[in-house]
Amino acid sequence: MNLLNTGADTTRIHVTTDYKIFKLILGNRDVCHKHVLLLAKHIEARDLEIPIIVNERMEVCDGQHRLEACKLTNKPVSYVIKEGIDLEDIRKLNSTSRKWTLYEYMMSFVKLGHDDYEILKWFHETYTFSISDCGAMLNGKGWFSHVELDKFKRGEFKIHNLEKAKIIAERIIYVGNYFEHYKKKSFIGAMTTCLNDPSFEWDIFKQRLKNFSAKLTNQGSRGDFILNIEKLYNFKTTPKKRIRLKTYHDLKNDQSASSHKFDGSGQFAKLRNIGA
Repeated sequence: MNLLNTGADTTRIHVTTDYKIFKLILGNRDVCHKHVLLLAKHIEARDLEIPIIVNERMEVCDGQHRLEACKLTNKPVSYVIKEGIDLEDIRKLNSTSRKWTLYEYMMSFVKLGHDDYEILKWFHETYTFSISDCGAMLNGKGWFSHVELDKFKRGEFKIHNLEKAKIIAERIIYVGNYFEHYKKKSFIGAMTTCLNDPSFEWDIFKQRLKNFSAKLTNQGSRGDFILNIEKLYNFKTTPKKRIRLKTYHDLKNDQSASSHKFDGSGQFAKLRNIGA
């Protein structure tokens, strides 16, 4: 929707001190009180009287922080009425100023009654991993690419298997007893990939972790972590029982995503053979 072509008189600026006429839109991001205090400080120093934008129902579409700052400083509120603005327009409008965080997107859809986002919120609060890492565990893929991110922002995030995701989260937390970098994003991605691999047996890895945890070391990338985990898993294992774990790029290729290529795959294979 073009916000400049709504059919309403967008040139007339109204002024009021009756704050009660304004309403908040369900699903809009929460007010950041720290930001309100900062705006109030600026308004007290010099009020530029920048108008907020409301729709025909007097719902605040842009400027809810300015509205709260005006309330705090007892200043009049300037506003412009633009008809037909909806929540999607607000997200786009806000993204040109302070961008929405993943948490704010999540809470927006929670308020709108999306069950998958409500479960994601519980999962995030329970296991304290980042929202993108939680999403990767919950979506059944093991990663949270730009495609998944765009779907997430549109309200299309879906949970594949909650119980499996809970097991993955709990096992990564268990690894934290032996490995201080267990909350590093690339490590979480690597462990999620490994725990989704049918050849990876948790009990075997758990035993290796107890006996040889020093071999699990900090790495620079997800692929390097997978290689490191694989080496730990295969340590003191006969060649016939060793496993070869798939990388993120292997999995993407398995899903016919041929446009995704793994830079340095030859080097990865070469490193695997060292000390095998």
